Amino acid sequence: MPATAVRDLRARLDRLGGPARPRPQHMAALPRGFEPVPTPFGDAMLREDVIPLPALDPDPGAVAYLDTETTGLNGGAGTYVFAAAVARPIDCGLRLAQLFLPQPGLEAAFLHQLRVELEAAEGLASFNGGSFDLPVLRTRWVMARMPGELASLPHVDLLTLVRALFRHRMESCTLRVVEERLLGYERDDPIAGALVPDAYFAYLHSGSSPMLEAVLEHNRLDVISLVHLHSRLLSRLEGGDASMDASDWLALGRHRLRRGARADGWHALRNAAGFAGRAQGALANVDEDEAAATAGLLIARRLARRRTSVTGAERLLGWLESRVASDIRLPVARARLLEWRRRDPQLALAVVEAAQNRIPDEAAALEARRTRLRRKAVNQQLLTKHTETPAASLFG
Repeated sequence: MPATAVRDLRARLDRLGGPARPRPQHMAALPRGFEPVPTPFGDAMLREDVIPLPALDPDPGAVAYLDTETTGLNGGAGTYVFAAAVARPIDCGLRLAQLFLPQPGLEAAFLHQLRVELEAAEGLASFNGGSFDLPVLRTRWVMARMPGELASLPHVDLLTLVRALFRHRMESCTLRVVEERLLGYERDDPIAGALVPDAYFAYLHSGSSPMLEAVLEHNRLDVISLVHLHSRLLSRLEGGDASMDASDWLALGRHRLRRGARADGWHALRNAAGFAGRAQGALANVDEDEAAATAGLLIARRLARRRTSVTGAERLLGWLESRVASDIRLPVARARLLEWRRRDPQLALAVVEAAQNRIPDEAAALEARRTRLRRKAVNQQLLTKHTETPAASLFG
């Protein structure tokens, strides 16, 4: 929620005035394991566990992992957060704190205790939290007329990293698919995500809900997955994954460059380009060659921007052509470089004609360029001939 919208909402609530919402006198039975914890705003319902946690390599550090369950997926002032799980690695394992909102009247206590859990860490990680969980929580913080602000820790959205580093390997980037592909396990959810609000509303209406326990367990498992997922993503960011191929290095390089880590980004792109043509003949991997060629094109473009590196860019493109003979982008880029940066349309023409012979299926697509370069090369030869003065004419 934008800061201006938060301020406007606070101002409107202040104008409404009126006493705070009364706390309920009677409350349905709490789900298993939850106990009241006193806060300045009443009792918050908390369940705490410490579970074993194998050594993480790399170790993300003192990070709190957050996952919430809400009464809707649209956000807005009418959406409540009724459950939140916070996982935090500690010396003896993984501390898992789960909060539950048994009645809307206890929202202030719920939010206060959630801030206490988050502020015990130095950073925050979530899965799509930047777009959903955190905006909803900040809205609820204002709606509950809580003092100050919700904890504002440095935040990493793991979904953003998954999309940047692994989208080329997945048909979907949902947490279920990510668990299967990256963490190596799958679990069957006993309740569909669209039915989660119904389970909570049934609890509020009748005081019990058979599916609410399943929702809360789903919430706990989600946040545990985030701990292992973060470590897996950090390993990929460091380039420490031995299974990485050209497409993986290309994705990493692009992500690093977008984030401003230029040295790491160009190093990753060089690694990707190095895969060009490794597999030959029947074993050739078209996708891997395409990724390697793409990385090489990005590097060549960077070199070409430096006047002293134009020759290096042209040599790189020539090497890539010899390794990935069927990628038309390479001769086109090399011809452009020779034509416009080296001012040598004759060499550019030779590159295009060689590509037409090597890739017959693309010959027609290159014909217009070939015709233009031929005309330009002829004109250049005529101009050179006319500007050369015979030595005899110097003496009349």
